Amino acid sequence: MRFNLRLFVVLLIGLTLLLLVAYRMGWLDQLMSAPEASTQAQAQGSQGPQATKGPPGPGGSGQGGRPAMSTPVEVAKVVRREVSDMLRVTGEFKATDRVDLRPEIAGRIVELGFRDGQKVSVGQILVKLDDSLLRAEYAQAKAEADLAESNFARAKELFDRQFISPRGLDEAKANAAVAKARRDLSFARLARTEIRAPFAGRAGLKDWSIGDYVKEGERLVTIEDTERMHFDFRVPERFASQVSVGQALSIQTEGVREDRLYRVSAVDVEVDQNGRFLRVRAVTPNSDGRWKSGMFGRAGLRLKTIDNGLLVSEEALVGDREGFFVWKVLEGKAQKVRIELGIRLEKEVQVVRGLAEGDEVVIAGQLKIRAPGQDVRVLNAPGSKKP
Repeated sequence: MRFNLRLFVVLLIGLTLLLLVAYRMGWLDQLMSAPEASTQAQAQGSQGPQATKGPPGPGGSGQGGRPAMSTPVEVAKVVRREVSDMLRVTGEFKATDRVDLRPEIAGRIVELGFRDGQKVSVGQILVKLDDSLLRAEYAQAKAEADLAESNFARAKELFDRQFISPRGLDEAKANAAVAKARRDLSFARLARTEIRAPFAGRAGLKDWSIGDYVKEGERLVTIEDTERMHFDFRVPERFASQVSVGQALSIQTEGVREDRLYRVSAVDVEVDQNGRFLRVRAVTPNSDGRWKSGMFGRAGLRLKTIDNGLLVSEEALVGDREGFFVWKVLEGKAQKVRIELGIRLEKEVQVVRGLAEGDEVVIAGQLKIRAPGQDVRVLNAPGSKKP
């Protein structure tokens, strides 16, 4: 019994080693694949010659010789027209003349000579303060000045008759001058009770009423000359040498879009140290009141203009490590053309080299083009979609 158990163990170990060697040598895979191969051969034999695939036909790589489908694309023509190098900037509208009127003396308001938003003329009284006390002071100072002037005239007569000394004449003259100065000072204080418009313009909204007491320096009303507006904007330092008086400028604001061009009227003499910007100003007519002080605007400043530039849609550009190229369609085939770019516009770009006017370039479907010479099928008419 002991001898049979030992023999069984030896046989089991030997069988295990044999299977391991067979697995390492690949004998098991060959044995298992042989029945499958024979089964497939029998199946093919039963199907007959109709299941056999023949070589590609003359029309392409499809089954049964069917031609390959051409790639659908959309194209646009390269056009020639005036190209302007536009610098996009933002700015703010300001009135050509603007002032916040403030009283130079404290007092109570007794009269308001304007309405909210009213047009005012030069010298018009806008606010009048109570002047009863100052008027009385002026009357007193005027009487004292008249008396001192009479005393000085009498002293001159006495001096001519040698009744008083030169010192007495000098004292009378000085008293007359002091009294006159007091009178003028009192008159100046009295005049400051009337706040007048320094220039013609439009008054803002009033925040005061008759009877309110205002302190010295408090803002009473704002006056603006809005017949013309300043549009102030800033240009980066690197473009400072390309900006000059007279350059064309287009301005757009929220809700106002027009094709009218304005002109640069002034350029600052220095570059702002905080941010390295150059301040530039344009003057815009505003008789219709469309612009308001503080309004934000976007502008395009024309730095350079090219009369006959070639333009292509940005949709046609394809970029890689070497730069940009486009797929040009010629006789139904795609050609890869390297291009050199110039001025960039909002949706177009100038082509300096590589294309000619009238060339058709792909603007949709570029990703389906795998190689130059590939057949393409144009879905749209060349002039139906502008670049």
